[in-house]
Amino acid sequence: MSVTEFAMVEELAFLVKDNLRCKHLVLSMEETFLNFLQDDSSHFDGILELQPMDAYNRLLLHRLADIFGFSHVSIGEGANRHLILERCPETSMYVCEPT
Repeated sequence: MSVTEFAMVEELAFLVKDNLRCKHLVLSMEETFLNFLQDDSSHFDGILELQPMDAYNRLLLHRLADIFGFSHVSIGEGANRHLILERCPETSMYVCEPT
């Protein structure tokens, strides 16, 4: 993991550190992102469209998408605004090996 990638993870951890609901969102979406990356059969187009959510939760998931290297954009208006993620060559999973 590069210094920039580590800084992104650190920033996301800071944003959710005192908010249990946000921690749960990030952890559950991290699992969703991992499943999306591992399951080529159900997502053959490489696109994942998320449910509508408020601006702060979208911000958190934009940050998480950056960490995974997804291309991402918010679309829709008001209560229907949501993220669309797309796999790209930079998309990957980081596995930390024990030292």
